[in-house]
Amino acid sequence: MKKLFVLILSAALILASAACAESPDLFAEIQGKLFEFTSGAGGWSTELTVEADGSFIGNYHDSEMGETGEGYPDGTLYGCSFHGQFTDLTQVDEYSWTAKVTVEPDEGQVPEMIEDGIRYVTSVPYGIEKAQTVTFFVPGTPVDRLPEGFADWSHLQEIDPEATEIPYYAIWSEADEAGFVTYPDAVEPDVPLAGGWEAAADPTVTDEVKALLAKGLNGMVGVNYEPVTYLGSQVVAGRNHAILCQATVVVPNAVPSWKIIYLYEDLQGNVSILNIADFDAGSLCTYGAEAE
Repeated sequence: MKKLFVLILSAALILASAACAESPDLFAEIQGKLFEFTSGAGGWSTELTVEADGSFIGNYHDSEMGETGEGYPDGTLYGCSFHGQFTDLTQVDEYSWTAKVTVEPDEGQVPEMIEDGIRYVTSVPYGIEKAQTVTFFVPGTPVDRLPEGFADWSHLQEIDPEATEIPYYAIWSEADEAGFVTYPDAVEPDVPLAGGWEAAADPTVTDEVKALLAKGLNGMVGVNYEPVTYLGSQVVAGRNHAILCQATVVVPNAVPSWKIIYLYEDLQGNVSILNIADFDAGSLCTYGAEAE
């Protein structure tokens, strides 16, 4: 009996290990990817970036240029920066996971102020402020498996009206009736790269680089991205570009951060965002580490 028990226990451990091996590390997969909740019309959106441990940072911004008054003839900007944590990640099926979520605004944000003819109002993290749990979907999820309310935020009509599955990662907050999606990859996975990344011979931010960035951002408001260094490029079916920027959320007393914006320029000269990733200088600076 003891031998049978050991065999059953061993089999259970093997099956459990196999199940773990087959379950992808979702947070690691989406680390650094920019999720956006927006209608695509008007000047508002909520964006968040998830890290490998499930933590995330984000910002919300909405421009109402027609909302003017004494001292702010140039309109009103609503916005906030926030942070939070996804926990208890649980796989539902091959396409979806659920997770608990906590979110809170960053400290130091002024409720309201007028500056340079614009009124700035600190708002709530629109699209995720009500959520206690969210659902993650992965690329390849069939459209008919998605929640009905997600359709309004899927942007599939702009990407591919005939799509039967989604080409991106998505987050669905049922409590907020909000769907966040990542930017679709501009290059199909099966297109072979013609070369690796090549560091820029001249990192100067030229007028051409500024124009490239402006085309990629395509009127995005709420965060100012100031290009600092052109890092390099990669030949694909077109060309990828990497630009180091100083990012500042357009809210009072916002603290700037460093971002690397990855752009894809196709053969027709169209430009789109591949990713907006945090730049961690500490991970690169190792001087003095040997003394520890």
